[in-house]
Amino acid sequence: MVNTRKRAIAWIAMLLLLAIAAGCANGGNKGGAAPSPGGSAKANEEVVKLKFSFWGGPEEKASMLAQLDQFNKLHPNIQVEGMHVADDYMAKMNTMASSNTLPDLGYFPSGAVASWTQNGKLADLTELYESDRIGKKLESVIFRNSGGSIIGAGVANEILVLNYNKEMFDEANVPYPPASADEAWTWEQFVDAAKKLTKDRAGKHPGEAGFDANNVQTFGVNIQSLGQYYPAALFSNGTGIVSEDATAFTIGSDASVEALQSIADLMYVDKVMPKPSQMSTIPAEDTALLTKRIAMSISGQWSLQTLGKAKNEKNLKLGIGVLPKFKTPLTTNFGEPVIIFDTDRTRKYKAQVETVYAYIMNPENSISLINSGLWMPNEEQWYTDEALIKKWTDTPVHPPEYRKAVVDYALNHTKQNPSYYWEDTEALVIINPELDQLWQGKKTAADVVRNDILPKLKAKYGDKYRYE
Repeated sequence: MVNTRKRAIAWIAMLLLLAIAAGCANGGNKGGAAPSPGGSAKANEEVVKLKFSFWGGPEEKASMLAQLDQFNKLHPNIQVEGMHVADDYMAKMNTMASSNTLPDLGYFPSGAVASWTQNGKLADLTELYESDRIGKKLESVIFRNSGGSIIGAGVANEILVLNYNKEMFDEANVPYPPASADEAWTWEQFVDAAKKLTKDRAGKHPGEAGFDANNVQTFGVNIQSLGQYYPAALFSNGTGIVSEDATAFTIGSDASVEALQSIADLMYVDKVMPKPSQMSTIPAEDTALLTKRIAMSISGQWSLQTLGKAKNEKNLKLGIGVLPKFKTPLTTNFGEPVIIFDTDRTRKYKAQVETVYAYIMNPENSISLINSGLWMPNEEQWYTDEALIKKWTDTPVHPPEYRKAVVDYALNHTKQNPSYYWEDTEALVIINPELDQLWQGKKTAADVVRNDILPKLKAKYGDKYRYE
């Protein structure tokens, strides 16, 4: 559910239907009850019609509609209509809320969870999540309100990883990035490797006499989204944007400033990463790795879908490693929640709505999206049970080091993104634009954080938070 997804619509939909059908033949999991005899509604029983809203590219749309269609076949007394919203999802939800025509359940942007919860528009799902009607989710994918109640969870888990071209490492005689968190590169080791992999059009590396930073042939690394990555770097350095109990802004700490400056230095001091002004010359991640414009790429695990295709169809020597560390090897995760709207209808048909919810949240019913490399399972057992791990990683797109670099890493070394529990995520509207001055090389991290970000946060939030 993270960002863009546009691949193999018909193929994914077909696999999804086959996988679901096979699961049903084997008894299925929670939320997958068998249909009534003859596949028709039971006599004298009301057929409840529900709506599920969601967003996503063509592939995700096709897959979700196929999943809902299969649910309808299995549950003739509950019929779910998929409502795909292609643009401005929240504008649509706000309009529907004002006319009391909200869908019954669906995707929901994490940034709006707090305000809609406070306004009583999202149902409390704690009871459902504590029951045996839904599988035990990874704690890192669960969204809670400020009181600790569960509002929803990600239908998929997604972490940040380090993708790389093995062929380029072999040519430069540089060891591959570690796949195990216990062996994660220090930041200094990471920068050193990136320098050895970076070369200008004359073949010179950063630090060598005559190196031309304006004519780089290959960059050692690129970070696909600085906004997604920098919180993970802060976590690794023992800090963050906000404290775990959400009582203090910790982005002003010395450790935060150090990590932020280290990221910017990749561009302006170490010269191993393209600056914003150079990004127009860098193609999409898969093409950049294939054409050796970059050697390493920090991005979301969801990139595996396109990178895996490049691996299989274009012979990309794809490898996956863990992120470099500052103090502790850590990554962070992403994934927007699936929620139930709190309306008269959802209270009246609570059992039916929760049946749909449990079905959608079951990894068995989205296995094709998981196998494609786009999603990761949201349930703990899929990271600990050997048979289930093999089921979702033993595919042509998953490299051999995936088990350590992603499965073990996600289970044991993930720091939950604040959007899962922090009610004031609108603070990022202040923080991220100001950080652009750092990424553009206009100001230092200390200057941006202490002279721009902190004063604006204090003006907005006053004594609600401590400022560290």
